[in-house]
Amino acid sequence: MRIHVENDPASAEALKLTPERLNDALAARPDLRVNTVFSFNDAPARFADLARDAEIVFAGRKVNALGLPNLKWLQSISAGVESMLPYLPPAAILTNASGVHGDKAAEFILASVLMLNFQIPRFVSDQQRQLWRPEFGGCLSGKVATLLGAGAIGSAAARLLRERGMRIQAITRSGGPREHVDVSKTVDEKDSLLPQTDFLIASAPLTPETKGMIDRRRLDLLPPRAGVVIVGRAGVFDCGALVDKLKDGTLSGAVLDVFPIEPLPQDHPIWTAPNLIMTPHCSVDDHSVYLDRCLDIFLDNLARYVSGRPLRNVVDRAAGY
Repeated sequence: MRIHVENDPASAEALKLTPERLNDALAARPDLRVNTVFSFNDAPARFADLARDAEIVFAGRKVNALGLPNLKWLQSISAGVESMLPYLPPAAILTNASGVHGDKAAEFILASVLMLNFQIPRFVSDQQRQLWRPEFGGCLSGKVATLLGAGAIGSAAARLLRERGMRIQAITRSGGPREHVDVSKTVDEKDSLLPQTDFLIASAPLTPETKGMIDRRRLDLLPPRAGVVIVGRAGVFDCGALVDKLKDGTLSGAVLDVFPIEPLPQDHPIWTAPNLIMTPHCSVDDHSVYLDRCLDIFLDNLARYVSGRPLRNVVDRAAGY
């Protein structure tokens, strides 16, 4: 069995799978070494040649796998893999890293909701303008958080927010009961939940169904007191409309970790939007544990692959996640 490990040369060292690190992880799984040959690469120009005969690829970056005739399964270390799907052979399985972000992402979302609740984005804007405008608001208990997406990140956030007495609404592809969620609706029913929302929290992937889902009309359904948190994909929102609503005060604030273009160009209007906290796409990744958690998924899946059992975290090509 031929397995190729493709690292991203631009990534932090903590995210690169070296032979030494893989050997340490395999020490407790000697059965997975049998008849297995690994190759490693961090030079993108060499990928096609080094991985040409690979049956399995462990991908630390986006790769074009269309030229790999033997590829059966590609494991990505990213949770969002929509950009990889067009470059995957039709018969190959794609698995992602869904689940590795939950703990940190949930705490970041909680911190963001707390900042919005206590008007921190507005106070930051006021500080820049030397304005003294006190706001004496209340606690989170009894307020409504609407989750756009209730996967690993959304579910973890729901637990923390509900522990603080919040009412949790979720908008998902399938709807139906979910742990820590009071009301769950399908994507088609989302408009009914937005007017009751105090905080809209988006962790949904970018798919044909979600692209541009929260447009100007739906932003207008949110009450002026509402705040927005985006940690999933910026393309789910009309970010121009979001900036307009922050400027005219018809949204109370926002915390964004993802953007339409990354890095965000210096002349982009998001930079100067009021009542906005920005973080540079780093809210959900914990580099101290990230690769270890990805390896846990990969080695569990490798054992499943060898024994002919179904893999975890298989991406639905039609859904895009």
